[in-house]
Amino acid sequence: MAGETHAVFVLRWHGEGGEETRPIPIGEYTIGRDPRCDVHIDDPQVSREHARLTVSATSIVLRDQDSRNGSYVHEERVASADLRGGDRFRLGPISFEIVDPGASDQSVAVSAEGTIVSEPRSGVGATRILPAEPPERDEPGVLPARLLATEFISERDVEAAGVPVTSSACLALGGGLGSFVWVDYLRNSGVSRRDIVVVGAEALPHARYARLCANSQIPLYERLRSNSESCPDNVWGFPGYAPREIVRNAARGHLGKAAALLWAITGEPAVTQTYTPRSGDVFRSVEREAERIGWSAMLRIGRVRAIRKTVEGRLLALVSVSDGNRRQHVAFAADTVHLGLGYPAIQLLPELAAYRETYNDEKRIVNAYEPHDHIYEDLAKRGGTILLRGRGIVASRIIQRLWEERKRQPKIEVIHLHRSRLTEGHRDGLARRGVEIEFEFQPFNWPKSAWTGEQRERMERAPPEERKELLGIWGGTTTADRRDWKRIVREGLKGGWYRPEYGVVRSIKPTDDGRLALEVTNSLAGGGTLQLNTNYVVDCTGLIASPERSPLLSDMLSTYRLPMNPLGRLDVSDEFEVVGMRHKGARMFACGATTLGGPLPSVDSFLGLQYASFRAAHAMLDTPPRGLRSLNGLYSFRQWLKWARGVAP
Repeated sequence: MAGETHAVFVLRWHGEGGEETRPIPIGEYTIGRDPRCDVHIDDPQVSREHARLTVSATSIVLRDQDSRNGSYVHEERVASADLRGGDRFRLGPISFEIVDPGASDQSVAVSAEGTIVSEPRSGVGATRILPAEPPERDEPGVLPARLLATEFISERDVEAAGVPVTSSACLALGGGLGSFVWVDYLRNSGVSRRDIVVVGAEALPHARYARLCANSQIPLYERLRSNSESCPDNVWGFPGYAPREIVRNAARGHLGKAAALLWAITGEPAVTQTYTPRSGDVFRSVEREAERIGWSAMLRIGRVRAIRKTVEGRLLALVSVSDGNRRQHVAFAADTVHLGLGYPAIQLLPELAAYRETYNDEKRIVNAYEPHDHIYEDLAKRGGTILLRGRGIVASRIIQRLWEERKRQPKIEVIHLHRSRLTEGHRDGLARRGVEIEFEFQPFNWPKSAWTGEQRERMERAPPEERKELLGIWGGTTTADRRDWKRIVREGLKGGWYRPEYGVVRSIKPTDDGRLALEVTNSLAGGGTLQLNTNYVVDCTGLIASPERSPLLSDMLSTYRLPMNPLGRLDVSDEFEVVGMRHKGARMFACGATTLGGPLPSVDSFLGLQYASFRAAHAMLDTPPRGLRSLNGLYSFRQWLKWARGVAP
């Protein structure tokens, strides 16, 4: 730590006691869980020495120290990054902000203990008052932090700072499947692509989702947990993926496959297994629709840094388009903004995260959504034991992958660690989900009527607290009712290569032979302690959807004091509007997992995203953007014919 005393910048974050700040004069500072670090963060997801900050007179360099959970600048994982006043970064779950004290007219009080004293008292020898540094020259093309310090911003001031402002009627932020289905609905409802701007980090709307599928062992030929008519490329849902697959097989002369698929959709779910589409078919259809509606012409590659209301009466998104050579901001202002940001982070259970940090080992303990093909490659060569956590759809798919590898390497064994036995499924009135072999089965994440039937209507009528209760009843961890998955588990139980265990992990340590030793408190009636040895651990417990884990949403929530719903997600109306962001004639809508707890249970699904887009577009008809009209009647039929022929709407 440097001995300079003039505070060039201030570091601000939220700790256990609320907001914390400390000055960071010119020098080098360590951030981590080790009490010896200059900035001590007591959180198990922060590494002992997680990152270093090198502070100069005009800038800061953030360097990750090979941390287990990574360092993120605007939700992009970085090894190093140049920061300026107003920039935000995240280490594990903790978000930090660089504050430029020169932007304030007040004095900066710096104590010898390295803390900010907001109201210094005279006579305290450990504290002295330093005049604030004169404001540094604004960097061309970068919005000064002082302009983001208030709820309202002037578009003229933004442009005067050298940041170009582009105005449009509709603005989609995220650039993923949530943005795509909203834009697709608008385009099919008459809105020109010239009136829509999309901001995203990748060229294809399904790119991130496809990566998560590949990491969780769903290759292009495997099937997703989705229904035939849940078509993100087709707002009408007709023809669904099943009829398309039937026609495709029949055209290729595969009549037996076509007949089997026809029988499947005729008899599902009572007689036959529920149909689900292949991931590759879904991704290819999305690419075709993206080309048809002109997605690339609407897309602007960048990362959204902040959202503000403007004095001109619009909503403005500040977007970073910086590259390795220069920092550059651009801004987009619109009357209607749509948030489709997806999951902020992956989830790792605390005891697993603690091991990865302590031993700096990200190879033997992984989240299922992280790249981890090295595990299957190693097991296929040498054999070994793998321990799984979680009993949902991802765990089922990974068990299938391990079963496939056992055909070539029979020395692979699987331990499936559960917190408790599962003997009875969730109940709702007289209905109860089936349970077999320690899994709770259901065709989709939610009961089918949660999309379009009685449960959706009941959810929409319910007050917020009742919605939370209903989600607890209808939700829970389930897996698809697939005969092959049941057969694989039964084969494993009979053959002894698959076995369930029950308990809570208390500690994990490496062994001398390169394995992992887990101490588990047994949760069965007998109690006691289990000692489990394994080569790898895969956490299949999912992703994190809390808006507070997203620096962008966290900033918006705090700036405008937006309410959260009882589940801790974004509070939205029945039209999926973020009502607190209304500003004169401007409105904001949202979709996806960050809105769970609102009017629809199945928000994180293809059909759920489409339903949210449908409700938002209908709400927009009150003050419609140019060209928007109801998608019904003959107009809808004409638009469907254009879709069927591949003609632009």
